[in-house]
Amino acid sequence: MPQAIFATSFLPTAEYVFHLLQYDEVQIEACEFFPDQTNRNRCHILGPNGVQTLSIPLRKHANKTPTCEIEIADGNWKIRHWRSIETAYNRSALFEHYREEFRQLFFANEKNLLQYNTILLNFILNKLKAHTSVSFTSSFRSTLEHDYRYLSNGKTHRQMTDLKLPHYPQVFADRFAFIPNLSVIDFLFNTGG
Repeated sequence: MPQAIFATSFLPTAEYVFHLLQYDEVQIEACEFFPDQTNRNRCHILGPNGVQTLSIPLRKHANKTPTCEIEIADGNWKIRHWRSIETAYNRSALFEHYREEFRQLFFANEKNLLQYNTILLNFILNKLKAHTSVSFTSSFRSTLEHDYRYLSNGKTHRQMTDLKLPHYPQVFADRFAFIPNLSVIDFLFNTGG
């Protein structure tokens, strides 16, 4: 089977992971010039007040900085994000099962965004029992046959393809109609994969 290419994504959407799982091998784009305000450093979860965006703060970087050089800013953002994740998923079916391992990885002392996102992606793939191997690009190519980099370009959880994602129970279903294509952790913590 051919290899596909994806952009990095912070706790990627369900659509991103669905497409990724179609391949035995994928490459994460490391050499593109980092585009600001995308899901490369954002994810979307369903909290008690609706969809909530969690955004990793980044150190200042020049235009045309390769993604592999993007650094995460210091600060207490992990504590704030973790509180939001706990509020959103404490009552989910399987958060308790994944909590400690996920928490350790979430609080990893990794300063590089690409590496941090990949640590979390590998956790997700492991819990979904995926056999997809992940590597990084060594040069930038603008056109590729199996190119899914666009899935990280948005700043929302809106789907980018016509894929029909299945409905599953969500924690706040009593308040909101089903919301598709949130971070894949919404699916994982509610269903276990």
